[in-house]
Amino acid sequence: MAVENLDRVFTYVSSLDKFDAMDEIIAGCSIFDDLPDKEKFARSVRRRERLQSTGIGHGVAIAHGKVDHLEKCHIALGCSREGIVFDEKYPEPVKLIFVIASSRTRQAEYLHAVSNILSWVYDSDFRKSLMDGLYSDDVEEFLKHLSAQEFIARR
Repeated sequence: MAVENLDRVFTYVSSLDKFDAMDEIIAGCSIFDDLPDKEKFARSVRRRERLQSTGIGHGVAIAHGKVDHLEKCHIALGCSREGIVFDEKYPEPVKLIFVIASSRTRQAEYLHAVSNILSWVYDSDFRKSLMDGLYSDDVEEFLKHLSAQEFIARR
């Protein structure tokens, strides 16, 4: 598979704790390096997660935090081979953890990105291929969009 700059937005995580895994994604994906204060962003993601779990079921979580005056969403994906239990509501271990940095003033862009991510990950075959590291044409297309930070709905 040849996706340019994939390591900017994708990493495997080894942590079994959801907070540590989110920190691994933020530290390991250079898409977050240009944030004004990466540690402040990481704290906002942890704070949000403590309010309510961002696990959405089907082995997926979409963690997020706010960054003031951010021009556009920054999104990365961490994949856990072992899986991480995010909460009691969804006991299935989470293997795909999206982390999103967005501005409070760009809520429509954030919702658009989440909606488009969901259009991909709700397809069980796609999700399984991505979780298993089987890079089908669909997975490669999705990762190319993620790498380019283009959030396009699945066709």
